[in-house]
Amino acid sequence: MTNDSDLREGLILFENDFQLESSYLNLKEREEIRYDEAFLLIMRVVEDLLAKDFTRLINCLYRLDVSEQKLKEALAASNDNPASVITGMIIERQLQKVEMRKKYKS
Repeated sequence: MTNDSDLREGLILFENDFQLESSYLNLKEREEIRYDEAFLLIMRVVEDLLAKDFTRLINCLYRLDVSEQKLKEALAASNDNPASVITGMIIERQLQKVEMRKKYKS
């Protein structure tokens, strides 16, 4: 199960990787962050980029190291909104990064 601090750290990484201003997600104003809230925050950004700047979205996914092959497979296998599928993969990847940082920080 994902804890609050891991989600917060993942969102901070997301802000950095997507080159968002720190005020964009208002993380400092939130004491707690739940998975569903994090999902909606990221999905809002993904939907915006899908509609307005697809190239930037692809570049950001590359920077995040989201597997292109896994993304294609997930999009093909899912009936969900593409933004939702992409968001799920972003969160999964960011949480992996958080876990790796914790592992090697010790």
